[in-house]
Amino acid sequence: MRKKRNLALVYVQVILMAAIVGWLLVKPARASVLAEIQRLEAHKSVGSPVHPVQPASTGTSPAPAKTPVIWRLSDGSQVNLRNYKIVLFMQAGCQYCRQFNPLLKSLSDQMGLSVFAYTLDGRGDESFPDAIPAPSAVIQDLFSTMKPVTPAAFLVEVNTLRTLPLLYGMVDGQTLSQRVNEALILSEQARVSTQVKGK
Repeated sequence: MRKKRNLALVYVQVILMAAIVGWLLVKPARASVLAEIQRLEAHKSVGSPVHPVQPASTGTSPAPAKTPVIWRLSDGSQVNLRNYKIVLFMQAGCQYCRQFNPLLKSLSDQMGLSVFAYTLDGRGDESFPDAIPAPSAVIQDLFSTMKPVTPAAFLVEVNTLRTLPLLYGMVDGQTLSQRVNEALILSEQARVSTQVKGK
């Protein structure tokens, strides 16, 4: 029974990885997502201090907004997390969001990876109190013909708008961390591949 469950889990992980690779190589996000993020972030002044959380608690002082947030991935490579955002779709009334959102907030704080939260019911929660209502164009861009589910999260490379689905529904903290790591690795590999092809 345990072997069947482990085999089923491996099968689901392979399918998820294939979906991520397909999204990475075939479908970049449409401009409306970035335009919406830029519009909402426009009120912030350039160079204003931010408080990135380092991977280990070092008691460092706040860094300027342009300072890279370098994170070492499981394959040994490094990535600047300022090039990425997690786009979260949530609902304050969703029981799974109430369980998942604190996990995502904790991972985000630990890594220094920012989260842009959209709400489908018009309300934020304790983890993401400033979530904004999701515009229909953004929902269409990221969910296409699928019915939106919550929680759902996507990794967006902010310079190219390349978008990778991280999850549709509840996952535990370890799975979330693993999916973010895998998506960052795939996105960095695609970025390097694109740079090589462009030369």
